[in-house]
Amino acid sequence: MPDKARRITSFTVAVAATVAAAGALGALGRFAWWLELFSHFRVQYALTLAACGGVLLVLRRPVLALAALALALANALPLAHYLLPAQEPAVAGGPRMKAVLVNTWFRNGEHERLLDYVGAFGPDVAVFLEVTPEWGEALERLDALPYRSLAGEILVASRQPLAGLKAWPLGGGAAMALSFSYDAAGTPVTVIGAHASWPLGAGIATSRNLELADLAAIARAAPPPVLLLGDLNTTAYSPVFDSLLAASGLRDCAEGRGLNPTWPTLFPPLYIQIDHCLAGPGVSIDRLGPGRRVGSDHRPLEVEISVVPQSPDGTGGITAAAAPPTSRR
Repeated sequence: MPDKARRITSFTVAVAATVAAAGALGALGRFAWWLELFSHFRVQYALTLAACGGVLLVLRRPVLALAALALALANALPLAHYLLPAQEPAVAGGPRMKAVLVNTWFRNGEHERLLDYVGAFGPDVAVFLEVTPEWGEALERLDALPYRSLAGEILVASRQPLAGLKAWPLGGGAAMALSFSYDAAGTPVTVIGAHASWPLGAGIATSRNLELADLAAIARAAPPPVLLLGDLNTTAYSPVFDSLLAASGLRDCAEGRGLNPTWPTLFPPLYIQIDHCLAGPGVSIDRLGPGRRVGSDHRPLEVEISVVPQSPDGTGGITAAAAPPTSRR
C-alpha cells in the first residue's frame, strides 16, 4: 500500500474509532451528566461512520470498511423511530388545531421577522421561550393571538381566553411551565409550555432531570387530551427523554416524521432536536416540522393536530394505536 493510502487509512480508522467511542459513551448516558451529552448526536455519528466505511471501501480495506458500516448501523438504529411511518390513532373529522413553539433567544433583536413568521403560520396557540421585557413588548403586537400570559421567561398566547391557566415551578428552581385549556371545537385540549434547564454541569443536569420529572407529573395529572410543547434541553436519543415519556404517559410527536433538528441554527453540522412536542391519547398528529429561521439560535417547531371528539361521558373514541408505548428501545 502506498504511503499516502496508508496515511488516509490510518486517519479514517482513527476518526471512526473516535466517533464509535463517543457513540458508546452516549449509551451510558443515564449514569453521568457528561455521558448523556454524547447521546445526542446519533445522526452525526451514523453519517460520519458511514462516510468512513465508504472511504475504506475505496481504499480496498473491506474488513475495516464493514466494521465502520456496522458501527454506523448501530448508531442509526435509534433513528428508526423517526424514519419509519408512525402509527396514529384514527380521528375521523376531529377538531383541528395549529400550535407553534418558539424560543425567541434573548440575544435576538429581529422582532418583526419573528412576528411576520407567526402571522404567516397562523397558529391557534403559541408558546414563546426566553421572553425578555423587549420581547414581551414586541409580542403584544400579535393581534391574532390576543390572549397572552407571561410567567418567568415563558409566554403563552392563544386565539381564545386562557381557561384554567396555571403556572408551575419545576424542580424547585427557576424553571417554569404554563398550562391552560384550549377549546378545539368543543373538545378542551390541555396545552403545556415548558423550558427545562441547560444540563451543563452535574448540579444543573440534576436540576434539569428534576424539572422533567415534575413536568411528567403535571402532564399525567392534566385533563386529557394533553399537548406539551417545550425546549426540554435533551434529545430523543437520551435515556432521560425515555424516562420522561414513560413517566408522563405521552408520546413523541416527531416519531415517523423524519428528523426535525431545531438547534443550533448558528452551526448546522451539530443540528439536534431539543425542542419537542409530546402528546397523550386523543391527539393525532397531522403535521410536525421546523419553521423557518426567525433570528433565533432555535428554529420554531410547528405542529398541526386533530383531536378525538369527546363523548358525553368525557371519554373519546381512542384506538389502541393512540396509547403511548412504555418504551421506545
